[in-house]
Amino acid sequence: MESKPLLTIGAEQLSWGQSFKYLQASGKLQSFVTEIVSQYVIEKELQSREDINVDPAVIQQAIIDFRLQRKLEDQQKFQEWLKQNRINYNALESQIVNSFRLKELRDSITSEKIEEYFNERKADLDYAILSRIVVQDKELADAVHRKIVKDGGKFEDLAKEHSITKDKNFNGIMGAVSLASLPENLRNAVNSANPGDILGPFKTDKFWSIFRLEQLQGASLDNPEIRKKLDSELFEHWVAEKLQNQKITLHVNE
Repeated sequence: MESKPLLTIGAEQLSWGQSFKYLQASGKLQSFVTEIVSQYVIEKELQSREDINVDPAVIQQAIIDFRLQRKLEDQQKFQEWLKQNRINYNALESQIVNSFRLKELRDSITSEKIEEYFNERKADLDYAILSRIVVQDKELADAVHRKIVKDGGKFEDLAKEHSITKDKNFNGIMGAVSLASLPENLRNAVNSANPGDILGPFKTDKFWSIFRLEQLQGASLDNPEIRKKLDSELFEHWVAEKLQNQKITLHVNE
């Protein structure tokens, strides 16, 4: 039996096999397969979980909110939107139901683990806001350091005068930097410093840098972005564990 084509481009039909070859040539076949298998694992888990149910009233309210946010209260406009997006009402409702079920599944998997995981990852999540002056040799770095610490020189002015990096145009401010990304000696200095302290000079690659700590910000689970990030990581780990012992074979028939 001849398989159906995956796509028709103009008058030419594109087979599944040829489509996979294009994905492979672009380096995207692995991510394509991984996404399919991940969704398979999630769907199988949802099918086995009798405790995950969504109240129909919640779904209806979500659909109402969806339409209000997009100004689709008018039924005709709503139907036009569905047509433009090549989706019908039942498919839209199914997507919303699945999003709620997926959230419940994620919460059931991550809620008891997230605090412990946060403690494990905290060092990678803490960050500092730093300013810097980067120069080409240690002699100049020491001279600039003396001007700031002993002579009361203004860090911002010296950054504009001497620094070789583009952030000198912003008074040397390099912005928020993860502590985990800093060299150990600089990280240790930042951890024991107070805002406004001058740190260095430190050898960074082939240059020398003087830093000023602007702010040290410890990560917190109260931060919605951090919680969302860790929640996603935990869920991805769970999917990966489910896949570890699964044999996956890609069948391509021309």
